[in-house]
Amino acid sequence: MIGSVKSSYNNEVKAKELLSSDMFIPATALVISADIITSGNFFAWEIETTFDFLEEENCLPEPKNRDRLMGAMSILLNPAFLWDAGAFMAVSQTFNGVLAVPEIWEPLTPANVAYTLDEIEAVYKVYNNTKKLDPLYAEEPKIFMAACCKEHGVSVLPKELMLCKDQFHRLYDLPEDIPDIVSNPILERKLKEITTYIQKLTQLRANLVSKLKK
Repeated sequence: MIGSVKSSYNNEVKAKELLSSDMFIPATALVISADIITSGNFFAWEIETTFDFLEEENCLPEPKNRDRLMGAMSILLNPAFLWDAGAFMAVSQTFNGVLAVPEIWEPLTPANVAYTLDEIEAVYKVYNNTKKLDPLYAEEPKIFMAACCKEHGVSVLPKELMLCKDQFHRLYDLPEDIPDIVSNPILERKLKEITTYIQKLTQLRANLVSKLKK
């Protein structure tokens, strides 16, 4: 069973506020909040029991946050996202604010994919004290990540997605130092947008998580 972090994060008022919010709440903040409110029973209970309990406490998350909470729980209980592209895609959908539909395959943006990696690591850092999961990803999720970049016209791999470098180069048989690629203003803007997207969401997460400590 996954250990509770309630001894470190114990602001129940803020936890209820985040769980009941209609705004986008990052997965890490949601799972810590649920841990706080359920006194560490979150990972032992059936998901329906947890939701019933949160409803009784008047802090049942709205559908998208609820989906994200389930996603955060699932990656800790079953790390299938490390080897299964479908599992990774579903986690990425919900972590980026879309209700996960595993049956429908769709190319996510490079920013979505990169933020998913960052958010997964944040959850694992809190609960498993891990630093970098990059070496644990298998071929299938990496191919999916590389394909998302290609589908969105990113011909130079973003620094945040270097873990799928080998798979990306199978799709783009181009050296990254060609002058007309590197100096492409459209590509430069796309890469900057990826970094900005991640920075904004990670800052939001850091601010909310910090408030869960009294």
